[in-house]
Amino acid sequence: MGKKKTTYRPEEFDEFEDRPSRSQLKRDMTALQQLGADLAALGDKVVKEADLPPEVEKALLLIKTMTKHEAKRRHMQYVGKLMRTFDTTHVSELVEAAKLGHAVKTSEFKRVESLRDRLVDGDDDLLQTLFDNHPDEGQKLRQLTLGARRENANGKAPKDSRALFRLLRSLPDEN
Repeated sequence: MGKKKTTYRPEEFDEFEDRPSRSQLKRDMTALQQLGADLAALGDKVVKEADLPPEVEKALLLIKTMTKHEAKRRHMQYVGKLMRTFDTTHVSELVEAAKLGHAVKTSEFKRVESLRDRLVDGDDDLLQTLFDNHPDEGQKLRQLTLGARRENANGKAPKDSRALFRLLRSLPDEN
């Protein structure tokens, strides 16, 4: 008679479900490489203060010296390999804190820029509010606002407008 055909039961393959797929491993490796690149982009001082293993610190500091694309790509793979050897939670927190800090600085810049634009465009109510809230800087604020309006109307260089921006940025945020 013929050979009996071997059949497999699905439960025989259950032991392999705990392993991540090759694609997932590659995504994880790429994420670690990007984390290393983000940390290196924060600067040498941050890398040195990050309390990393010495070989990881050395590899991250070496990134900025590389100019060739392929060499940098291979080195980033090496950094990703090194990053797998320790818990990167602290590194992730450093990078996220830096990104959050940048977002806060950007939103503050936009807020001050909006105030300056409103003042230059003729918002006298805002000017009076700022004058009342900051009486010690009120006169200078009024002078710079009027000067910036004149510059804007005459098409001159925005000297007073820049000075107004610096003054608004130095004022405490109360409004």
